[in-house]
Amino acid sequence: MDKTQNLNLPYILPSQAQKHVTHNEAIRALDAMLHLAVLSRAVTTPPENPTGGDRYIVPAGATGVWSGKETSVAAWQDGAWAFYAPREGWLAHVLDENRMLVFKAGGWTAAAFAVAIPDQVGINTSADATNRLAVAAPASLFTNTGAGHQLKINKAAVGDTASLLYQTAWSGRAEMGLAGNDAFSIKVSADGATFRQAIVIDPATGRPAFPSGAQGLREQLTADRTYHVAPAGSDGNDGLSTSAPFATLQKAIDTALALDCARHDVTIQLADGTHAGASVSRPLLGNGRLTIRGNETTPASVVLTGGLSFANGVHAKVSGLRITITTDLIHALSVGNGVTLRIGRMEFGAVGANADHIFCDNPCKILLEDNYTITGGARRHMNIGGGGSLSGTGRTFTLTGTPAFTQFAATSHCGTIALSSATVVGSATGSRYIADTNGVINTFGKATTFLPGSTAGTNPAGGIYA
Repeated sequence: MDKTQNLNLPYILPSQAQKHVTHNEAIRALDAMLHLAVLSRAVTTPPENPTGGDRYIVPAGATGVWSGKETSVAAWQDGAWAFYAPREGWLAHVLDENRMLVFKAGGWTAAAFAVAIPDQVGINTSADATNRLAVAAPASLFTNTGAGHQLKINKAAVGDTASLLYQTAWSGRAEMGLAGNDAFSIKVSADGATFRQAIVIDPATGRPAFPSGAQGLREQLTADRTYHVAPAGSDGNDGLSTSAPFATLQKAIDTALALDCARHDVTIQLADGTHAGASVSRPLLGNGRLTIRGNETTPASVVLTGGLSFANGVHAKVSGLRITITTDLIHALSVGNGVTLRIGRMEFGAVGANADHIFCDNPCKILLEDNYTITGGARRHMNIGGGGSLSGTGRTFTLTGTPAFTQFAATSHCGTIALSSATVVGSATGSRYIADTNGVINTFGKATTFLPGSTAGTNPAGGIYA
């Protein structure tokens, strides 16, 4: 054997003359092939003025002294081209392409290396079977190649989890992502055990919900809402069911006023029992109507010991309640400027000698939508002034126990009471009416003795009874 098996370097043979020739030939071959880097593999014509040491991979179609030397490495050495036939597995770096090639199956191709994929990677810390990628560092950077960069977290099925978990001392404090469904949520925990949902975004509508409430943001309704109130409830409840009712009517009203109703209505359902009065300080946001409802079959089962007042612009309905008030100067129903109040089936009990069952001294609209019962006296049952109006058609007023009134009905300052086809059952004591200062009481032709009372009504200062 006179040459090496891999690079075909010539051996110096025993008793060989001019041994330096063979030695130099091997050195030249090593110089050409060791750390092989060629200038190009696309040049087909040998360069006219090559520099010593220049190397090329001869491409197909080469001319001149390169003809027939396709795939060989051509090296300019000692003023001439030397050609080295590659062998399987040779590597060459092509400088004008900045690419590594491998000689395989008779041709030069891009080098590819099969690298075993590790199942765990720990950078400055140890990975484990669950945390297969673990990094301990002040920061981690994921930057763009091209226009941007996406970090993708995939899950196998809807019921699985794809999320980011934030921890303190290895205990979870916040989580965001798709946790057990396809709604994007953010939840937090004070102890790593109990998590509370802060935001849930419906994937179908894109609308966010705030299950724990939100400071500075209003919950927007997507359907009508009912709040429940019971004497044994708690104002710490959410009031959304009979099993978790509020304790007070005022809490339910305040909760409703914090909503964006988006044209949906809110009903406050009072359970049987005794409740304190409340006030509605402004309209529901979003054009919703407020209904305060008790027991419409037996109003006496739901007792209010304080009045209901409705401030400017409120649109509301009350029904199924018995109102009886021992403190004087508190009206059962007090109606403010611009209010529209609908009154359903009710029972009006006794109130103070200087208070009314239904009071209004501003432009307002009161509609009687059902029959009701009067079981206790007041200064006036109806007292409408300041351009307000009260009207009802075909309603029956049933009086029991002969309640006492200063006047049963009163109007003043262009206030109007209009009772069409009304029926009165029972009796009362006191004046039947007073229509004062251009106030109007219209019974649509009923006699002046129609309204309940024991003495005649009066029409001072331009008042009208018709």
